[in-house]
Amino acid sequence: MSFTGGNYFIIFHLLILAFNVIVSSSTSANSIFPSRCGLLTGWTLYITNNVESDIVVHIKSTDHDLGNHTIHFNDVYSWTFCQKIIGTHFTGDFYWGSKHQSLALIDRELIFKCRQKIFGDDDCYWLVRPDGFYVSASNKPFPYGWEKKKSWP
Repeated sequence: MSFTGGNYFIIFHLLILAFNVIVSSSTSANSIFPSRCGLLTGWTLYITNNVESDIVVHIKSTDHDLGNHTIHFNDVYSWTFCQKIIGTHFTGDFYWGSKHQSLALIDRELIFKCRQKIFGDDDCYWLVRPDGFYVSASNKPFPYGWEKKKSWP
């Protein structure tokens, strides 16, 4: 039986996946790896509503539908997940009164924007304001470190 480059790629990723399953189920995984996701990065995303009324956001990825969440003024909604080897992507559909906006909440570009650590878990912060949507790798007071990604229509 001969192996091609494609076969080695698949075998390598299956070994990483099996190793992550074994390590993440181990009680001592946290002492071996700095991430709750083994060799993969664990992420926590935070969405803060800075609009002076409720907003509703529907969050989903290709694997998970987190459903609708109402975020009150100055409240925060957050969730955690393990970064996939290829293709981590969460989107949000935001509703504020009659306004609607869709945007990527985490993807390749935003992972690079929010990444602060080489190893271990990381965070990404979203701030929803009347003029649009801002992202930051740290939760510093606005506007320090915040980048506007999209406006309301």
